[in-house]
Amino acid sequence: MKQRFWAITALALALSMFFATAAFAQGWGKTGTSWFYYLEDGTVARNTWIETEGGPYWVNGDGAMATSQWVNDGSAWYYVGSDGRKLTSQIMKLNGETFWLGEDGVMAADEWKCTEDGKWYYLQSNGYAMRNGWKMVNGEYYYFLKSGIMAADALVPGGYRVGADGRWVQ
Repeated sequence: MKQRFWAITALALALSMFFATAAFAQGWGKTGTSWFYYLEDGTVARNTWIETEGGPYWVNGDGAMATSQWVNDGSAWYYVGSDGRKLTSQIMKLNGETFWLGEDGVMAADEWKCTEDGKWYYLQSNGYAMRNGWKMVNGEYYYFLKSGIMAADALVPGGYRVGADGRWVQ
């Protein structure tokens, strides 16, 4: 009787190994100090945006959630904050430079942007706001202050004048 019990137990154990399926919960998990997003099949998401509550969040090539860094997803540049969320709709100062992030979070480049309080910036091709000097845009010269704000209706260094629209008055 004991032999039969052990034989059935061993057979059941062997069969359970063949029919075992792993169940994974999709979602965020923390390992050490990094957050990872696990897909339904248990693999870690890599180099992609994760659209979850409060997101979207970017996960790097190693699967870790990006924090406080620039991200290029192959189509545009974005910035993610210290909590990992993509930042949107704001002017941002970082390492002494000024950047503009649009409603979709895309870093502005080669374009004008105006703040709610009427201050104008010109974002260059590298995304940096033009600052501390002259810039020709569409055949017109504009002067930008050290802060990156376009000078308007003012006398600027060198004794030059710019009009209310920021253009150099010759």
